[in-house]
Order: sequence, then C-alpha cells, then structure tokens
Amino acid sequence: MVNKAKKQGTTYETNIVNRLNKHKLFKSQRFAEGGSNDLGDIQLLVGDEEYFIEAKSRQNLNIHQSLDKAIDKSGSENTILFWKKLKKRDGNSRRSSDGMPEVVTMSYDLFVKLMNK
Repeated sequence: MVNKAKKQGTTYETNIVNRLNKHKLFKSQRFAEGGSNDLGDIQLLVGDEEYFIEAKSRQNLNIHQSLDKAIDKSGSENTILFWKKLKKRDGNSRRSSDGMPEVVTMSYDLFVKLMNK
C-alpha cells in the first residue's frame, strides 16, 4: 500500500496536470519517479519551451530552500514551485487549504524572462 504522503502528492500533481492541460497552449504530464535522474514532478511544454514543476502539498514549507532545491534537481532556470498550504481545521480530521489555496513561485530570472515575452 502506498503511504499517505505519496498518495497526497500524486493526487496534487495529477490535479495540477489536469488544470494545466485545459489550456490550449499547454501540454503537461507527470514525470515517473526518476531517482537520481529526477527532474521534478511535472513537465510542462508551452510552445517550444520546457518547464519543470515541483509540487508540494503540506502545512509548512521553506519556499526559498524548496525552489533552490527544485532548480538544482531540474538543472534548469525554467523551474516553478507550486505549493498548496494545508492546515488542520478544528473538528475536521482532514487538512484543508489555509488562506490562498495555492501559490506558484519562480526565480526572479524566470519572472523577467516570462515578462519579456
């Protein structure tokens, strides 16, 4: 049986892929677990540009370290971090979104590159 954290991660990654693929110009897919060759969780193709997405669904996250680690892992400036912050609610056994349902983070260099297109 798959552990709870892996199942939660897979569900979140699949959700991101499904939402991205609703856009005509986007083609995304989940990467298989790559071990030492792992480039990230999701590959996103927009025209001839390739982006790598790291998806995190958890209560706490050091976003600076996580983005840096994701960029190192992919070896590409075209790396984006999705974070769905979860919080345990009183009287609810499941965690749910806390505040903004999801944030998307990228490096300053990628932001400037995208704004210049």
